[in-house]
Amino acid sequence: MSAIPPEPPNKPRRGCLFYGCFTLSLFFLAILLAALLGVYRFRRMVVDYTDTTPRALPVVALAPGQLEQLERRVDVFRDAVNARRTTEPLVLTTQEVNALISADPDFAKMKGKVYVKSLERGRATVMVSLPLADLGFAMFRGRYLNATMSVAVQFQNGLLDARADAVSAKGKPLTGMYLNKVRTLNLAAAINENARASVGLNRLQSIQLQEGQVTLVPKEER
Repeated sequence: MSAIPPEPPNKPRRGCLFYGCFTLSLFFLAILLAALLGVYRFRRMVVDYTDTTPRALPVVALAPGQLEQLERRVDVFRDAVNARRTTEPLVLTTQEVNALISADPDFAKMKGKVYVKSLERGRATVMVSLPLADLGFAMFRGRYLNATMSVAVQFQNGLLDARADAVSAKGKPLTGMYLNKVRTLNLAAAINENARASVGLNRLQSIQLQEGQVTLVPKEER
């Protein structure tokens, strides 16, 4: 009787170092909604700024070979940073970030819900289509936040700071007390407070958002 071949090992997950640093995780969206919606007092705002159906976001698809190369590049950088080996910065274009969201299993919860519209100097513009119930607001089941957010991103001394200074939904900008509340929030606070993510951030020299790309620069090992 022939031996049963062993199952192939599972592909290792990339972990918090990468999916926190792109400022594309759903964590900040939940914080944003908590600030905007509160518990009950902002029911009127829910009607004004959310919809009963999701909107279709653009999808970026790479050829299978291109996607494999991209994932390999991310894996090599992750392994080098974790092992404290000298390595070149990791540079990802807007298209590559969106391709990871569309095809990589580690981004499954973001697929169809988050799209990076643009990356500029120190700033990301993100389109979202999020069911409120999935973010912990069961009382608003059947409502969707279809919004575009402009987020200013800074990174210094291992700490990530991301603040949404403009939010637009249903064709109108968020204004007044709601926008002022959003502007006071560091939407990356959850990442900074996460022990695993904090270790990864402390191994980076900088996170740079420039025209059409994000660059993760590791610290030089002495």
